[in-house]
Amino acid sequence: MSDTNPFAALDVILDALDDTEHPDQRFAANLVGYLRNHPGVTDLAGADAWRASRHLLELGSISDLELAAGLAWRAHEDGVAGAGIGFATIVDRFSVYRSRTQRFGTFSFEHQGELILAPLDGSATDEQRAKLGLPAAAQLRAAADEANRAAARARAIQGGLERGQTFVRVWRDPTEEQLRARWAEVGEPVWADGDELTFVCDRPLAGAIVGPIFELPMWRVGELLVLTVRVLRLEEAVLTYGFWPLDEHGAPAFTQRPEPDGRWRGAAARPAAPTSDQLVGSLEEELVPSQSLGGARKVSVYRPSGYSPEETLPVVYATDGQFFAPYARRLDAAIEAGLTPRCVVVASHASSSRTGEYFPGYDPPGFTRHERFFVDELIPWAESTLGVAKDPGRRAVFGCSDGGAHALTMALAHHDRFAHVIAYSSGLPPNGNERWPEGTAPSIQLCAGVLEGQFHTATYAWHAFLDMTGVAHHWTERVCGHELLQWIEEFPSAVTRAFG
Repeated sequence: MSDTNPFAALDVILDALDDTEHPDQRFAANLVGYLRNHPGVTDLAGADAWRASRHLLELGSISDLELAAGLAWRAHEDGVAGAGIGFATIVDRFSVYRSRTQRFGTFSFEHQGELILAPLDGSATDEQRAKLGLPAAAQLRAAADEANRAAARARAIQGGLERGQTFVRVWRDPTEEQLRARWAEVGEPVWADGDELTFVCDRPLAGAIVGPIFELPMWRVGELLVLTVRVLRLEEAVLTYGFWPLDEHGAPAFTQRPEPDGRWRGAAARPAAPTSDQLVGSLEEELVPSQSLGGARKVSVYRPSGYSPEETLPVVYATDGQFFAPYARRLDAAIEAGLTPRCVVVASHASSSRTGEYFPGYDPPGFTRHERFFVDELIPWAESTLGVAKDPGRRAVFGCSDGGAHALTMALAHHDRFAHVIAYSSGLPPNGNERWPEGTAPSIQLCAGVLEGQFHTATYAWHAFLDMTGVAHHWTERVCGHELLQWIEEFPSAVTRAFG
């Protein structure tokens, strides 16, 4: 920086940055550039070091955090009030940017109206925290817990849900005796009272969350862990649940999300669909060679009982075949009961590049390779090997979650191949430009659960878009989370609507 530059003096730069009323963001960004490159910035001390650190934190980039942290630490050592907390904040922000566990826990987030503290890495002692002006870790957790309890008590009194909420914690300060008595009466560790659902866990755990839908930390009542949530349209709900362990710091004590081990159905929920615990038909894995993918891809194939290639049955082409076994049990039972037409399902397994293969734009070359396999190799293989129908009117494409987005994408790009689309809980909303040539739109079936957040939002957006553009479709909304139970119960009905 030359001596003639009007911002050559650090105090001039800092004074200009202190002018928070200055409307020109570009001007402020230029000042930060002068600041970070000034040869004297590393010599700043006391209040000036703290001023520079704050400006680098607020207006700079991630590359400025190391410099900002050093200046904040120097200001803290010089006794500047608040600089120690500022140093901790900068360190934690760097951790957040790098997807690492926070050291001090200065950043928290809100989930369903509740303050959630980020897990700590355990490297900072309470003595070190105190020197920086931070509360002890236990005090931090206790303050958040008490704030959440006060809010939950208030909701219990107020009743109802706020606009846009699908569930929220409520709290009535139950005793352990009351909870155990109700558990004994109901016979399972979950029960409903009006629009409130209570979960009770009696396991030797430091803590737990209720997954996979609510994922809020349970609160201790004596020897029990408890969660009560008010749920939108609870009487219609169908959900699974599990008590997923937390460690003493409130961090997950598992590396992979555990499988849920319980189910609950509301009083007004539709009855459970029949299932074949032992298939009457068959489900087998095949290897389909693929030039597009550079190697064979595993495929799960369901055939109904008495299957013969001469039947040329209608066929569903699906993704995520590694998860197809529970679908097959529901479909098999529906076919045997005469509720669903006989059909074959060819479900390609996902690879480790699942998102890139299913989402256009995420990994364009990977998506194109998988698209060629799915349309140009899998279909001919099924027709020649399994004897399934070649008529597009007797073909459907099916997927859930990211696979739901894939099914809709395939139906748009290959409307001449698929007359039916079954897309559940799509991972992507429409962009508004999706159009089928006149008279070529397939029959489309959409389904999503009100408790699955962005996946419900994205799928509902497809429903609204198809309504707006006049494309006939079937829309099902359930009180479910983003989980397999919803999709396997809906699948036989969708097949019936497609081929019945």
